[in-house]
Amino acid sequence: MRILIIGGNGQTGRFVVDEALQRGHKITALIRNPSTLSAREGLKIVKGTPLEPSDIETAFSVVPDDIPTAVIVTIGSSKEKGTRLMADTHENLIAAMKRHGVSKIATLSSFGVGSSLPNITVIMRWAISNTELANSFADHNHVDEILKKSGMKFVLLRAARLTLGRKAPVRFLGDDGKGLGLFAGMGVEKDGSCPVRKHVWFIGKRASIAMYNSSAPYEQQNCYDAE
Repeated sequence: MRILIIGGNGQTGRFVVDEALQRGHKITALIRNPSTLSAREGLKIVKGTPLEPSDIETAFSVVPDDIPTAVIVTIGSSKEKGTRLMADTHENLIAAMKRHGVSKIATLSSFGVGSSLPNITVIMRWAISNTELANSFADHNHVDEILKKSGMKFVLLRAARLTLGRKAPVRFLGDDGKGLGLFAGMGVEKDGSCPVRKHVWFIGKRASIAMYNSSAPYEQQNCYDAE
């Protein structure tokens, strides 16, 4: 299958691209600067931004006989006041997905977004309310609302922290992230493991994440390998 990846040249996106190609998928990556991602077999790079609907349309149609059948978003939000980077990206993506009959989307969110807010540390809750983080988290919360009203088969991955390191045990949690651990926001689990960026595969085959899956809430599955 072909997957459209938004943010494929970012710190996490690069590993998602690598993993997808290793699994035999074909990738279309929409990025601003094509020189920041190495060309290779199975990867089609499209120059553009997800904030421009015409660029997203190009990404869907650049390989006429092989349009993407799923979308993965790994971009992060801005800390600027009033930012809608993530929200506008998803509105543009959903419009294009509906035009092309594509229904699967996975988005890298954050622990503390949506109903997971009460389960993060007091320090992080304070930071989300009183620092620039409030702007990016507001944007992420808009994405939650947009996806849950979209009719898409979506997955929100509420990563506490993604770091480079050893593999971590796999644990799937609900939308509220209950049980992730007191120090999850610092990247440390109760068992001493860390979520590891280089082993992340949506739906998180080797990362500890809080997950909301629209088609099967809290169930272990990989909707990108399934029919």
